Amino acid sequence: MEKTTPQFKMKYVAEKTGLSEYTLRYYEKEGLIVPARSANNLRLYSQEDVEWLFFIEHMRSTDMSIKDLKHFVKLRRNGTEYETELLDILLQHRQNVRDKLTKYQANLELLDHKIDIYTDQLKNRDQNLYDYFVTLNADKFQ
Repeated sequence: MEKTTPQFKMKYVAEKTGLSEYTLRYYEKEGLIVPARSANNLRLYSQEDVEWLFFIEHMRSTDMSIKDLKHFVKLRRNGTEYETELLDILLQHRQNVRDKLTKYQANLELLDHKIDIYTDQLKNRDQNLYDYFVTLNADKFQ
């Protein structure tokens, strides 16, 4: 795919993506993105660069490491011969996200249970709420 002409300055890209200029420079330093340079040495980003930054941020928000992203970028830059490996990376990451969602769901259920306990205790306040909570959990450790 041919890139569009780089035209967006760093400040605009930072505003458009919600990333700080520091983060954009960091991603460049790590090799995740390679913006063009103007005659005055200003970074210029293409529309594809901006879309790639959105992808990076989506992956980061699901805890994909910089190391894994760098590996993905390296394979991506080497052309179509690595498409299967790129797909494998995304499939593995999706499984990691699903595993975390399962864990978060269990934690959410535990939180909901504790909230119900606190709510009930507040309604029947014959004991200090903290003491009740500690007593309730003490049985698990004996």
